[in-house]
Amino acid sequence: MNFRFPCAFALIASINVGLVCGQEAAPADADTKITYEDHIKPIFRQHCLSCHHQGETKGGLALDTLQAVMTGGSSGEIVYDGDYEGSRLWQLIAHEDTPVMPPGQDKLPDDQIKLVAAWIDGGMLENSGSKVRKKKINNLAFSGSAGGRPEGPPPMPETLPQAVPVLTSRAAAIPAVAASPWAPLVAVSGQRQVALYHADTAELLGILPFPEGVPLSLRFSRDGGYLVVAGGEHSAHGIAAIYDIKTGERVIEVGDELDVAFDADVNDDLSLVALGGPQRMLRIYNTEDGERVFDIKKHTDWIFAVAFSPDGVLIASGDRSAGLVVWEAATGQQYLDLTDHKGAINDIAWRDDSNVFASASDDGTVKLWDVVSGRAIKSIAAHAGGVTGVAFDHEGRLVTAGKDRRVKLWNPAGDLIREFPVMEEAVLTVAISHDGTRVVAGDWNGAVLVSQSENPDAVESLAANPPPATDRLEKQLEKLASIQPEFEVAQKQAEELASRLTAMVQQHTTLVAQRDEKLAAAKAAEVAKAEAIQRAEELNAGVVEQSQASRDLFDRVVAARLGDLASTDGQTLTADREAELAELLTRIAQMRRERLALGVTAEAQQVELVRLQTEAEALAEPIRVAEAAVAEAQAAVEQFAGQHAAVVAKKESVERLVAQLRQAVEDAEGG
Repeated sequence: MNFRFPCAFALIASINVGLVCGQEAAPADADTKITYEDHIKPIFRQHCLSCHHQGETKGGLALDTLQAVMTGGSSGEIVYDGDYEGSRLWQLIAHEDTPVMPPGQDKLPDDQIKLVAAWIDGGMLENSGSKVRKKKINNLAFSGSAGGRPEGPPPMPETLPQAVPVLTSRAAAIPAVAASPWAPLVAVSGQRQVALYHADTAELLGILPFPEGVPLSLRFSRDGGYLVVAGGEHSAHGIAAIYDIKTGERVIEVGDELDVAFDADVNDDLSLVALGGPQRMLRIYNTEDGERVFDIKKHTDWIFAVAFSPDGVLIASGDRSAGLVVWEAATGQQYLDLTDHKGAINDIAWRDDSNVFASASDDGTVKLWDVVSGRAIKSIAAHAGGVTGVAFDHEGRLVTAGKDRRVKLWNPAGDLIREFPVMEEAVLTVAISHDGTRVVAGDWNGAVLVSQSENPDAVESLAANPPPATDRLEKQLEKLASIQPEFEVAQKQAEELASRLTAMVQQHTTLVAQRDEKLAAAKAAEVAKAEAIQRAEELNAGVVEQSQASRDLFDRVVAARLGDLASTDGQTLTADREAELAELLTRIAQMRRERLALGVTAEAQQVELVRLQTEAEALAEPIRVAEAAVAEAQAAVEQFAGQHAAVVAKKESVERLVAQLRQAVEDAEGG
């Protein structure tokens, strides 16, 4: 393995800070260009060039020319223009990382450190005539992600086992906690078991047995539907097992190690499992049949941390001797070999976008790595004595845990947001809830604390080794009894609100039916009126026509009478015409009577029409009032629905848990 740049400074001979070798750095004001020749090289000459010049390049590093500084050492670049905080050179002279420069001495004066930072941020100009280069941009900017979220409600336990495999008077050290990426669910490692808790209520939801030994690693799958558990017994055996979160069923088991498995993870599509441990081999397994796909043998010490990138393309692994490597998941080919850490790699966490991951080390730092450029874009001096755990939330914030007994929250740029109450012993593991509102940490004494992110003093405790099923059953029965009155009140109120809504709807329906009935009758009256008027008009036209015909017939009757009345034919003709005229006059009289009757009918229908329309209009206000009453009743039902559903869900949840605990007790007694 190549010497890393930080090691070069560790080899630098001690130089008295007060000794000046050559010219001093020129002072700079706000309007002065900060350049290598005028300001930075004199600092290097004073403190560094005795070991880092073209004739003697400790760690492959020379600082006596700008080109040499930009080239870096045997481990790569040490300065990044426009990003002094991400530059390894500044991190060491500012004592933000180890080994510090100068070794064994106080750090450089603040004005010199600020000068180096201003030079890097200003584009690392060589001299006063140099032009500013285009700045490289760090990949720290992050706006949050919902990638990997499952469709529908996120998975939560439904029918988990409740039996406690191991009962102890106190919990042992807590090697692992984990939080579901999408649900209020927390997993806590115990002795031969993993306890699952509701993150918001701290309620124990179930227990996953791990008879192989101690679960040393817990990682949720990307969709939150499965939990990967790695562990075993030291010097005996180790495995990784995957559990279904809803049922607690162990769906697959991989590995048959001769020693414990320290860490394991599953990729985004649940097809591969990566496992690491004391064998110093990163093993990749196929979840379809549990067969090993390949081994990776680069690590020279125990592999403590293994993590797939969220997109499943890469795997990062870290070991006890500070080895940190990124691999191509599909082929096992090395992608990056990262050598900046000086202590064991205890944990690895990826940001949601797969562009950045964090490594937690015994050297006291958390480093954020840009996998595109292959460099550390931020080194956080997080915990004195060593960082034991690190985790991202969906906004890119980090939580860290350390041997200094502290838990800390950092923003996406790596700046400290807040610290949480100091725990009794070294904190071994940390996680952050799916919504970023709670931080979970476990320590060497077996304490597991859940703190609110915005209110660190609001703390709840979780048990890694819960009490037996009999004790929990008794408490749940008490809880169920306490819920019953609340449930009955809520049920009664829900029924009353539903009954009132039904009554309001019925009243509204009746009024609308009455109005519609009257409007339909009014329509019929209007049609009848129109038909009567039309028929009267037809009869009137007929009367006119028939009256003209009657006059013509009357004239013929008169002519017949004035004709030959002596003859029989003449008399017969006259009689026929008189009869025809009489019949016509009778028909005209009937038409006139019918026309008069139709007029009366039309007037009656008009009266009925006006009455019905008036009555229908009179129903408009009662209907409006009824509609408002329905809306009010509906709103009351909807407003109470959530509260009622919550009470019902709480009762059903406790009933379900009671049933599971009873089954666990019966199984224990039967066994």
